Amino acid sequence: MKRFVYLFIISALGFFACSNDNDDNAKHESPIESSFLVSSYVRGNFYNMGRISAESMNACTDLICIGATPNQDGSLTFDSFNLHDGKGVTTIEQLVQDVKQQVTSSTRVRLGLSGGDNWKVMVANATSRAAFAQNVKTTLSNLSVAGVDLDFEWASTTQEYSDYSQAIVTLSQALGNDYVLSISLDPYSYKLSTAAIDAVTYFSLQCYGPTPTFFAYSDYTTAITDLINYGIPVSKLVPGVPFYGVTADGSKQTVAYYDLVTDGLITSPTLNQVNYNGALYDFNGQDMIAKKTKYAIVQNLYGIMSWDLATDVAYTNQWSLLKTIKNTIANNE
Repeated sequence: MKRFVYLFIISALGFFACSNDNDDNAKHESPIESSFLVSSYVRGNFYNMGRISAESMNACTDLICIGATPNQDGSLTFDSFNLHDGKGVTTIEQLVQDVKQQVTSSTRVRLGLSGGDNWKVMVANATSRAAFAQNVKTTLSNLSVAGVDLDFEWASTTQEYSDYSQAIVTLSQALGNDYVLSISLDPYSYKLSTAAIDAVTYFSLQCYGPTPTFFAYSDYTTAITDLINYGIPVSKLVPGVPFYGVTADGSKQTVAYYDLVTDGLITSPTLNQVNYNGALYDFNGQDMIAKKTKYAIVQNLYGIMSWDLATDVAYTNQWSLLKTIKNTIANNE
């Protein structure tokens, strides 16, 4: 299963800083983190298709290049990517380096780890957890990136939460203050230990599919409130918004917002539902994205996240959802 950018105006730093300056949980903090985070993801195959513009990448403060999964023993398996018309990158190393060459220092580039099929076995073993932590640290050093994002989907039992929490703490201890560590959570899967919560820089909350349950504004705010009530600090919470649509009937078919725009279906910023190829799809249009972004700002959350850059149109397009996020931030300074 799966989860889903940056030049920010310096004068806004004071306004959007974390609300609790004395929060001892603010580990791994760097100067860029004192601003309102705008995070998104880069997938190699879509990057090779030219679906992610440099303008979009530079509109983010935090950019996660997805490229590895853990094995049962704590080692890592790295993704390979398909060339498009004979061009592009084939390895996570090439993807990271190509992205880094196109962004300024205002954009922090990190590695994204998907859980894959083995993560629950790995985190259940102390030796494997330790190996995993060291392998991640070595990889981050070799890639010269700012940190790592874990998207391990999903813990569901008390034991799984305990094992995952221990793995997070072990990884945080290995990384120290040198790297940013973020964890992707779900509105139904977030009950990590206090120690794990303390150890993380920030948490991304997947308020989206594969069903449209959390596309609605009320469910988005409810999910955020639930995590805060559980104990996730507002200063560490980054809610996610979808840059894609899903079938309204619950059949879990998806379509990129990019395709909706390309097909001429997006004619107003107020739209949140369209008929595409004979089926009704729910999505978040520009007005909804702006509303959700403003909520995150007003609530003093750490930032906002999107899944993902390749499913939005180019930042220069009038219908860009990412541009809407940036405009909303600028208008709420």
